[in-house]
Amino acid sequence: MDYSICQALKRFPHHVQALIIYDICCQWSLHFRQHISESKFLELFDSLEITGAIGKWHLAAHIPECFPKFSLNFVEGTGEVDGEILETLWSPLDEVAGMAQAMSIPHAQEVIDDHMNDNNWWKIIRMCRDSHRMHVYHETDIISS
Repeated sequence: MDYSICQALKRFPHHVQALIIYDICCQWSLHFRQHISESKFLELFDSLEITGAIGKWHLAAHIPECFPKFSLNFVEGTGEVDGEILETLWSPLDEVAGMAQAMSIPHAQEVIDDHMNDNNWWKIIRMCRDSHRMHVYHETDIISS
């Protein structure tokens, strides 16, 4: 996890803040900076402020002390996000899982990839559509004020 986070954050050298949503962020974040300083393979900008959070579905399984520290409800700037990206893909993936079991491995991989690519395509389409709606809504609101 440390390597993945460091590699991802390297791509944004001018950012001063990062939000990391991870199922066990309460444990992972305890020694993250120490692991980086002790490793010759990991590096991170010292000026980067990292805020850790736990997705809402996983947070329910944690001890009560985790809730105020890692709940997305209390992280400024997150809006209404649940932090459960991969889990939301499981249900649509069930549609092809039964068929994929009877396929050869390469065919099953291709079908699942196609299914996930279609899912991502529709997310982008909806994101653009919803962004346009919000822009028009705010523009109308500003003009009527």
